[in-house]
Amino acid sequence: MKKTLELRGISAGYNTGGRNRVVVRNVDLSVSEGELLVLAGPNGSGKTTLIKIAGGLLTPLEGKVKIDGKEPGRMKPKARAAYTAFLFQVRDSPWPFTVRETVAQGRFFRRGWFGAENREDREAVNAALEKAGLLPLAERPLTELSGGELQRVYIARCMAQEAAFLLLDEPENNLDPKYSFLIFSLLHDLVKEGRGAIVSLHDLRLASLFADRIALLSLDGSICALGTPEEVLTEEKLSRVYGLNPELVRGLVL
Repeated sequence: MKKTLELRGISAGYNTGGRNRVVVRNVDLSVSEGELLVLAGPNGSGKTTLIKIAGGLLTPLEGKVKIDGKEPGRMKPKARAAYTAFLFQVRDSPWPFTVRETVAQGRFFRRGWFGAENREDREAVNAALEKAGLLPLAERPLTELSGGELQRVYIARCMAQEAAFLLLDEPENNLDPKYSFLIFSLLHDLVKEGRGAIVSLHDLRLASLFADRIALLSLDGSICALGTPEEVLTEEKLSRVYGLNPELVRGLVL
């Protein structure tokens, strides 16, 4: 039976100056294994916040998150890592680990930082390297990679973790169109193999090509529209959310 990640009645925000600043309001979302859900909307609409909440990294002010009936926020990190793998848009400058060493970091939660790598670990790492097209680069240091290659390494690390759900915050960030397409082709293949994914995304053309469903968020942190790309990416809905006239909106999705 497919696992499902559910967010019900979620309101969330951050405490600034002793006051709660709400950035997500009364959000209901779900994603199942085998489905790619895109979070779209302008900067400040709560996409990154929702991804953190979905994986139990941030506690909502209201509402519940459940994965396969369990609350990720109440799980120990090792147990939670079996369900969710993260990729955030803000990443440190790479250390000179090799590609293989970096992808193998996705296995740490299973064996600990100082545990010996076993055959299952090696097989998972090799499979992730192969699917991401990184076997020829396996022994190259991260510091010698292009931005697109580096992004594939980080996604391969998530793959090696073998979590049920991938939670990715703008994985196309700072990539040219070729690498953006390759990254989402890879994600599409992973989802069709049975992973679930929640991905925040600004490029609505990519969303229209690869998303099963899109949640379009408004600046007040509520969901303006939720459905298939055809249902959500309309001139009326996009012009309302982005504050553009319909003629300009057409350029976002063509």
